[in-house]
Order: sequence, then structure tokens, then C-alpha cells
Amino acid sequence: MIATIARKEFLEIVRDGRFKWTAALMVLLLVTSMLAGWQRFETYSRIQAAAQGSTNTQWLKQGDKNPHTAAHYGNYAFKPLGPLAFFDSGIVNYAGTAVFMEAHKQNFAIARPATDTSAVARFGELNGAMILQVLLPLLIIFLGFTAFSGERETGTLRQLMSMGVSRGSLLWGKAAGIAAAVLLVVLPCLAVGTLALAATGLETAGGGIWTRVALIGGAYLGYAAVFLFLTLAVSAWAKTARAALMVLVGFWAFTAFIMPKTAAEVSRLATPSPAFGSFMAEMKEHQKRGIDGVSPRIKLAQYRGELFQKYGVSRVQDLPLYWTALSMQKLEELDHPVFEQHYNAVRDEYARQLRLQDRLGVLAPLLPLRSISMTMAGTDLIQHNKFMAETEVFRRNMVQKMNSYLSQAAANLNGVNSATNYMVANEDVFAIVPPFRYEPPALRDIVASQAGNFTLLAGWLLAAVVLALVAVRHMSLERN
Repeated sequence: MIATIARKEFLEIVRDGRFKWTAALMVLLLVTSMLAGWQRFETYSRIQAAAQGSTNTQWLKQGDKNPHTAAHYGNYAFKPLGPLAFFDSGIVNYAGTAVFMEAHKQNFAIARPATDTSAVARFGELNGAMILQVLLPLLIIFLGFTAFSGERETGTLRQLMSMGVSRGSLLWGKAAGIAAAVLLVVLPCLAVGTLALAATGLETAGGGIWTRVALIGGAYLGYAAVFLFLTLAVSAWAKTARAALMVLVGFWAFTAFIMPKTAAEVSRLATPSPAFGSFMAEMKEHQKRGIDGVSPRIKLAQYRGELFQKYGVSRVQDLPLYWTALSMQKLEELDHPVFEQHYNAVRDEYARQLRLQDRLGVLAPLLPLRSISMTMAGTDLIQHNKFMAETEVFRRNMVQKMNSYLSQAAANLNGVNSATNYMVANEDVFAIVPPFRYEPPALRDIVASQAGNFTLLAGWLLAAVVLALVAVRHMSLERN
């Protein structure tokens, strides 16, 4: 009986001329968004690879200079994207895609494409994730809002029930029929998405690309099912099809537009981020006077005394290493805890904002889906922070290698160990700093970070199914 009802529902939907136009528009939007996302990804990846190669060459070919000066000359790291970024660009356009790494400074990411776009473009980038998150629920609503309310108005609902059809069979049959019609729209787009994914070059994906795809697919399937069963529940509950449509479109607008903005604003007010000017001023003050109240000058004098004691000397000229290089490295290391305290505080604030937004997913299923989608695509805040952490590790290693080489090579330049010793290094010395390589986080860590959002989405699905069962069980058969 369920299969018969599903077949009838499916045929009625696909024979409707409005469905054909709606389906054609939806397919066009999805295919266009997939292809546009793929083109953006290809362009970005090509530019990123060329830029990273160019900056690596510039580092090696910067010309003969003092090693510490070379550390100030610095290097750039350009963030690579995984292939699923073509589907969901996440925060890539807003968080920055390049970091300048130099001695004595830890920098924020720069090159934010969103700053170069119009206000309309910043409303939402056209990609597959945006279409599925916003327009797929609307398609489901338009296909299903008359499932019960429409048949009640025409009198066919009572006829069905008089034939001995159970209410449960009616619910599951209609759900299957509507789902089949939706799949008819989505499947061609999935084929295009699979081809686009294969064309991105899976060697950039890291491990578990197909596991990521499966998890994204499961999340969007669950999200669609939430709207499907909510649509059926409201259709069974509403007195008229018009009332059902108004309620469902209102909930859709609340979920797709109101809650994302509201959640962002609430999280910002609950955990405000520091202004850039005050952040930099406070950090520079800590660098100047010491994070523990002991100035770097005092700590540097203590370090010099420790070296004198270690090597049994009383003058820097008698040290077996070049004191100027040692002192510059020590000052660099004294900055590390300052950077860690301030930059980690900012990251923690953004992480708290994100957690609050995720918790607000109890009010709108789009919020947990959005986090899952971005995370599995590798375009979320967690993976951006991983990239930033790796650039800082690289920066410290670059500076340490240059200072370490200088401390030994300049120790007895021209037979003396003097602060006036000034040496230059060449490409062979710069080559001891390896090129920057970004290692994506492990798949298990990514999945674990989204356990709460998967639970929320599953809770939404369970609630929607229960609500639909209850609504159908108690729905009226009479026209009002």
C-alpha cells in the first residue's frame, strides 16, 4: 500500500506543469552553482600554487644578505583548499588566504576576497551548498504543502481513508513520493558535482575524501528529510492548503535568513571580539614590558649571564657564539608567549562564538547543517586556525634557523668575535629553510568536532518524524 501511495503521489507531482518549470529552474541553479564553484576553485588553486612557488623562489633568490635580515625579508604562506571547497566555500572569502611570515611579528591572514566584492555578492556566494541549504527546503515545501490539506479540501482524503488505508501508510507513502520527485531534481546535479569533484584533482584532498562526501551527503539528506516531514506535519495540521503554505514559508524564511543573522549577532554580543587597534596596542605593550612584568631587557641580561657562566667567560667577545644573533633569537623567543596569549585569546573568542551559534541550532536546522558542511569541505574556522598555527610554526622555525646559522658563522668572522661583525649569506644558506607545507587535520578530529551538530540534526529529524506521525494521527478528514 505504501508503494502504491508513493507512486500515485510521485506521478501527480511530475505531471504537474508547475513542477516541470520549478524542477528545471532548480536543476539550472544547482548545475550553474556547481560549475561556478568548480571554476572558482580551479582559478584559486592555480593562483595559490603559482604564488606559493613564486614566494619560495623569491626566498631562495633574494640575494646575498645577512641571515637575520633575510628573516625580516620573510616569506608568504598561501592557504591551499581541498577539492570540496568548490561545493562550500565557507569562510574562505572572509578569513584571509595568505600570511606574511617575518621575524619578531606574528601576522593575521590577509587577502580576503570578500573585501573586493559588492554588498550584493557578499550576501551569499553562489555555490552548491547555498542552493541546497536555502532553495531545496523551499522546493520540498512547494511539492508537499498540499499533501494532506489539499486532499482534505477536495474531499479525496476521506475517500482514501474509507478504502481502509491506514494513516501511517498514507504518511510514509506521501513522504516517499515527494522524496522521489526531489531526487529526480537532485540526482542530475549530484552527477555534475561528482564530475566536478573528480576534475578538481583528488590528490589535494588529504585522507578520507569519500568519507567527507558521504558525511556531507548524509547531513544534507537529513536536512531535506527534516523539511519533508515538517511539511507533511503542517499539511496534516493546517485547516487549508493556504494556511499550510504560509506557516511553512514563514518557517523557511526564519531558518534560512533570520536565524543565521540572529545567531551571528547574538554570539558577537555574548562574546565580543577586541578591536584591532586595541588588540595590537595591548600586545605591543606586553612585548615592551614583558608579559609577566619583567622587561625583555632584564631577561636578556639574565640570559647573557647564564651564557657567561655556561662557557666560563666574562665578555661577549669571548663567547664561542655570535652574541648579536643569540640576543636576537632570545628576543624572538620572549615574544612567543606574548603572541600565544593574545592570538589564542582571539581564536578562543571566535571559537566560543561558533559554539554558541551551533547551540542555537536547536532553533533552526540550517545552523548545524552549515557547520557540518563547511567542516567537511575544509572551509571552516577550525581548519583555518590549523593553517594559521602551522604558519606560526614555520615562521619560528625560519627565524631560528637563520639566527642559529648566524650565531655560528659570524662568531669569529675575520678572526674576531665582535658585534660589528656583519656577514652575508647566499642561496645555500636560505635553502636550510624548507618550503612551507600545509598538512590538513586528521579526519577523525574533523568528524569529532561536529559530533554535537550531527546530534542536533538527528534530533531535528526525529522531532520532525514524531510531529508528522502525531499530526497525521489526529488530522481532521472534514473540509472546513
